[in-house]
Amino acid sequence: MVKTLKREVIGGGYSNKRKIIIDACEMFGAFEIMAMYEDGEEIESKTAENEADALKTFDEIFNNHAGKLQKAVCGKLKEGEKYTLVFLNDFGFPVTQKIVFHNATCTTYAQHSDCIDMIFTPYRKRAKYRKYFYNCSLMIFEGWQDLKETDTKEVVRDDGETKLLKSKYACFDRAYIEDIERILKNPVVIYKDYKTGVNGKVYA
Repeated sequence: MVKTLKREVIGGGYSNKRKIIIDACEMFGAFEIMAMYEDGEEIESKTAENEADALKTFDEIFNNHAGKLQKAVCGKLKEGEKYTLVFLNDFGFPVTQKIVFHNATCTTYAQHSDCIDMIFTPYRKRAKYRKYFYNCSLMIFEGWQDLKETDTKEVVRDDGETKLLKSKYACFDRAYIEDIERILKNPVVIYKDYKTGVNGKVYA
């Protein structure tokens, strides 16, 4: 009887990376860890003496083939724990979100092979949500943490009756990532995917 200890699938889909299946299994007391392509072609295979070593070897093989974001996130979070996510949305504006984590797996999204499929329950929500992270910077901190209003905004006008605020950051501003990394405590994941534009400016 075969017992699967851990399994991940990376690549494939509409991306230009071939699908790779990585398994750590126990069969009649023997532990085997293997990476293979979808058609069964073996990439690498190792054995281990016990379950702990098998899982360690699995992580080593996984890190040989996974994308940078996948390596940064997978295996770092614990089911049922509270975390604070920090990322930029599709329009390049900062988001800080408090969640209860359920699961994160490697996947693909459109042409992106380095993608994380995360399932979580947002703060003050009952339903589980799914979000795909790809082609982005992502930071995850232990526990539920809050930012002060002045951490990300500055006061334009405050006459006692009306208070006008504006963001300190432009869209896709890497300064947001750098500043929040200094403000929030107990980081679990710090992944920065900065890009340089044609004007030489660096974007998050």
